[in-house]
Amino acid sequence: MNRMSVEERRAQLVDAAMTIAVREGVEAVTIRGVAAEAGVSLGVVHYCFEDKDELLQAMGNSLALVASEPVRASLEASTDIEVLAHAAADALWEGLTPRRHMRLLTFEFATAGVRSRALRSVAHAHLEQTWNMTEGVLQEVARRAGVTYKLEIRFLARLVAGYIDGIEIAWLVEQDDDAAIASFHALADYVLTQVVPPAGAGADAS
Repeated sequence: MNRMSVEERRAQLVDAAMTIAVREGVEAVTIRGVAAEAGVSLGVVHYCFEDKDELLQAMGNSLALVASEPVRASLEASTDIEVLAHAAADALWEGLTPRRHMRLLTFEFATAGVRSRALRSVAHAHLEQTWNMTEGVLQEVARRAGVTYKLEIRFLARLVAGYIDGIEIAWLVEQDDDAAIASFHALADYVLTQVVPPAGAGADAS
């Protein structure tokens, strides 16, 4: 059997740690538990990671935020701003259930980052990535529909991302599908209130 490289072993251990975190929560991750989950000795884990903080940082960095992928795909449907906004709302809901555990872990890392200096950079990176993805979607919607927004787009992205997080946390706790779907569409309606139509739009109606 070929020996694993250090990077391969680190990836294996991160996967084992993620398995524990999904099953029991981030706080349940320990060096001893990861060794048992991966079927290796404690010495192997300590060889790859100096301590638990370094292991948690590696876990946090491995949490790819892919929430924008179904939303971006939904934007192929139209150039009408209302259709685009509500297609994005549907995509947010459709993408939530299959990534439930990953979203829960992301929120856990965010709160852990408030308490742990070791994880603060990870939590901050996740936050910046969320804002960047949200801003990118808003920019794409505006480009396709030929509109702009009343609010500065970075600030609007922060607001929208905050609403999305709140809706998702409520759904994780309540498991109320109807409330989550209605909330995503209410958010779409809010975004529409911030839209500035292109110059001359609606002129023919007078």
